[in-house]
Amino acid sequence: MNVTITFKNRVESYYTRADGSAALSKDVLELNADGSAVVLWSRLEDDVYDEETKRVTNEPRKEVGYKREVLSLPAAVAVGPDGSLDDFWARANQYRGVVEVEIDGKLVYPI
Repeated sequence: MNVTITFKNRVESYYTRADGSAALSKDVLELNADGSAVVLWSRLEDDVYDEETKRVTNEPRKEVGYKREVLSLPAAVAVGPDGSLDDFWARANQYRGVVEVEIDGKLVYPI
């Protein structure tokens, strides 16, 4: 199953594996704290598998996360902490020449 949730300042995507395992990956595209950059991060959660019993245990899932800044604006034109992704894309067009943004096949800028 794939689920994408769009908020004012971030997009979250959740994916489960089709191979029957209970793994979940989560990707988030969001504005940083001051609204000067868009950050993409990803986390994979896997159920803990016990090799001895050959079963999934009840232990908490193990999470591994990574964060990458994918686009930034000069601090003077940041959208600020209350800015939206729409505002960010518009300024990225003006100051960085961004013409189009697509997320999972859906055009999000220009709207």
